[in-house]
Amino acid sequence: MVVKVDKHISDLLYTHDCVIVPELGGFVANYAPAKIHPTQHTFTPPSKNIIFNKSLKNNDGLLANHIANAERTSYPEALKYLQHFTSTTNTELKKGAKVTIDEVGTLFLDAERNIQFEPETTNYLLDAFGLSRFQSPAIKRDTIGKRLEKEFKDRGAIPAEKKKINVKRLVALAIAIPLVFGMIWIPLKTDLLKNINYSSLNPFALKGVPTNSVLVNTTADLPNVEEVVSNSLPNLNDTFKHTAMDLANNAVQPVTASLVENKIVDAIKADSTHVAVNNEHINLDFKFHLITGCFQIQENATRFVNDLQNQNITASIIGKRNGLYVVSSGDYATRKEAYTQLKQLKISQPDAWLLKK
Repeated sequence: MVVKVDKHISDLLYTHDCVIVPELGGFVANYAPAKIHPTQHTFTPPSKNIIFNKSLKNNDGLLANHIANAERTSYPEALKYLQHFTSTTNTELKKGAKVTIDEVGTLFLDAERNIQFEPETTNYLLDAFGLSRFQSPAIKRDTIGKRLEKEFKDRGAIPAEKKKINVKRLVALAIAIPLVFGMIWIPLKTDLLKNINYSSLNPFALKGVPTNSVLVNTTADLPNVEEVVSNSLPNLNDTFKHTAMDLANNAVQPVTASLVENKIVDAIKADSTHVAVNNEHINLDFKFHLITGCFQIQENATRFVNDLQNQNITASIIGKRNGLYVVSSGDYATRKEAYTQLKQLKISQPDAWLLKK
């Protein structure tokens, strides 16, 4: 019975990375990624590169078990087949002959009597099954100059078009320019725009009536003037009430500037020339302020002022700065005085800081 040991070695290399032939050496498969040759333009798929290692001579049982199962024989018989294959191969190598293992490679001795191995092109990587090596010619691309030359080679000269004069457009411009000039010049040189009533639906209606000729018309449906004045102005003094009633009863006569001056101006007199000053307004001499908070909403600033005042801390809103309502807890004329008070204020308000206006 003849057993093809080299066929069993090739079958095992598809599923194993190392196949050892006892007393000869081991065939080792290493993964190699896909490659592209830069000059030959060849594309090689991923594969397993087969190398021969003469140091792997111990029997691991893999090849013998595979032969026993494939040939349906016993393990000792499979070892005999391996021994015969090994002895035959060593004898041929010592004679200087080359021993070919089908689909795996060729074994031979070099000048120094060392076993060398040349692998076959068989791809043992199952993931690349069916992929073969191929060569693709390089893509030749034309330069920019050649592409432009091809694009404009067959084009003829484009004749220059004569510009046609649009007579209608010139006539329209000749009519429109004087009209636009007149619409701009006439209002500027006249009083047309000064007396426009912008609140009326008619923009060209006259605005206002001279103050020395205003008439107040009366009708029979007017209520009692004295009753209206008494009900509407209960808190005014008697002099102003009588003056208002006189003006209303004499509504038929023209209301002139002198009449208003004689009737009303004499009737209203100021009790005092004293002007009250809001306590929240700061003295302009106080340039240094102890700031305890800044708020975007005025209600929050007011609430913060009330909280500080409840803690017996002086507080007021001194205005807006960068869109924020600024709350101050002290205003001072000198920096030294302000720094002194700032140290005490930081005990209760650690975020307080000094602002100079």
